[in-house]
Amino acid sequence: MIDIRPVAALVSGLDSVIMTTLLARGHHTVTPLFVRAGLRWEDAERTSLARYFSALSTDAIQPVVDIDLSTRPLYGRHWSTYGDDVPDASRPDQDWYLPGRNLLLLSTAATYGAIHGISRIAIGTLASNPFPDARPSFFRSLEQSILFAFDTPIQILTPLASMHKGDVIKVGGNLPLEHALSCASPVAGGHCGTCGKCGERRRGFVDACVPDPTTYADLGLV
Repeated sequence: MIDIRPVAALVSGLDSVIMTTLLARGHHTVTPLFVRAGLRWEDAERTSLARYFSALSTDAIQPVVDIDLSTRPLYGRHWSTYGDDVPDASRPDQDWYLPGRNLLLLSTAATYGAIHGISRIAIGTLASNPFPDARPSFFRSLEQSILFAFDTPIQILTPLASMHKGDVIKVGGNLPLEHALSCASPVAGGHCGTCGKCGERRRGFVDACVPDPTTYADLGLV
C-alpha cells in the first residue's frame, strides 16, 4: 500500500539518494531537499544529484528543492569549506565531524515542511555514525522542539539508522549509483579516490559484494 503522506528527504550523496529512492517506493510523493551550506564539494554533489534522479526517472520523486544556508561564517577556514588538509581514509571519524550539521539540516527541513504542509522529514543517518546529533534521543528531542517552534508535529524519519554502508549499497545495488557522489575533494566533478569519504564508499561496495561502478581519480586507494 502506498502512503499518501508526503515526505521531504534531505539529499546529498550515496546514502541519501538510496534512502530517497526507497521512500519513493512506499510513498506517493517525496520531495528531495538539497541544502547548500558553503561546503566545497556541493557544486559537484548537486550536479551528481541531477544525473542520478534523471537516470532514476520516477514520478514519486519531485524536483530537487535547493536551499541556501551558508555555514562558512560558522566554520571559518575549515577543511570542509576551503579544502585544507581534507581527512583521508586513515583518519579517525572525529576528524570528519561537522558541528551542528544535522541540527542545521533538520531545522531547515522542518521549516520547509511547516511552510509547505509536509509533516515528515527524512535524513540518511547510518548505524556507524558516532556523533551526538545522530542519536535517536537527539531526533526525538528535536521533534519536540519543532513542535514547540511551529505548533505542528513533524516526524523525523531515519530509515537507514540500523544499516551500515555495505547494507545500504546492497539494498540499492540495482540503482544508478555511479551518478551519486561521495567525495569531500572532487576532481573534475568526480571522486578523488583519496579522501575518507571515497575510502568509505569503496569499502561499502566491497562489504556489499556489489561491483563498484565508480571512477576514482586515484586508483591506488585500498
